[in-house]
Amino acid sequence: MSHYSEFDPPPPPPNAYLPLPLSRPFFAYILLAAIAIVFFLMELAGGSTEPRVLIRFGANYGPLILQGEIWRLFTSMFLHIGLMHLFFNAYALFIFGVEMERLYGPDRFIVIYVLSGLFGSLVSFAFRGPEMLSAGASGAIFGVIGMNLAYFLTHRDTFGQFGRQRVMNTLIIIGINLFFGFTVPAIDNTAHLGGLIAGFALGYGLAPRYKVVDMVTTPRVVDTISLLNRWWAPALGVILLAGGIPLAVSFWSG
Repeated sequence: MSHYSEFDPPPPPPNAYLPLPLSRPFFAYILLAAIAIVFFLMELAGGSTEPRVLIRFGANYGPLILQGEIWRLFTSMFLHIGLMHLFFNAYALFIFGVEMERLYGPDRFIVIYVLSGLFGSLVSFAFRGPEMLSAGASGAIFGVIGMNLAYFLTHRDTFGQFGRQRVMNTLIIIGINLFFGFTVPAIDNTAHLGGLIAGFALGYGLAPRYKVVDMVTTPRVVDTISLLNRWWAPALGVILLAGGIPLAVSFWSG
């Protein structure tokens, strides 16, 4: 039997749950608005399924990348080919992106999103080179799904059965999407894989690590990880991109 004096803090109640530190989503909604506006402008310019419109708006187009227009690796993330392409990507961004931004915070979320999208575009170009004409936020969104997997793998024991179920559900979603990507024509699965791997790696490196503080007064959970103290994770991603882009261009140019 334990004894507590009047000066000791009372023991915590059994099965007490403390709320996680969550951020207000910002960039997820900005990105949703951006892809919707760009799609509308493309329709006005002649149609989002027209190759000339896609190229004009900054699609991931191999021949022009080989001429030095590497900025297309970024701009292609905001283009979509047809309404259904836009709908599915916007839906996935809303479902996964809002949740991940609340958990990771706006700064870590947007860094992972952009870097994942760039890796997706780069891997697509590296595999297809001059034959490539692609567009879409799928690489970045697969990065967000990879971030989701990294988060719940990191905290699978903390969240118990719920955490393990989320890991399994995410793996099923990834498997289904990759299966369709390999079996349905015109889906750029190389971009999906590039974004997924980058998002998982960055998501693991930048995943929140929680600690309970103020146990004597008001216990609360804090996140001990920030973009500042984990700066090396995105820095490594930038270094890999900076080296991978000229290598891919050099390979296809040669």
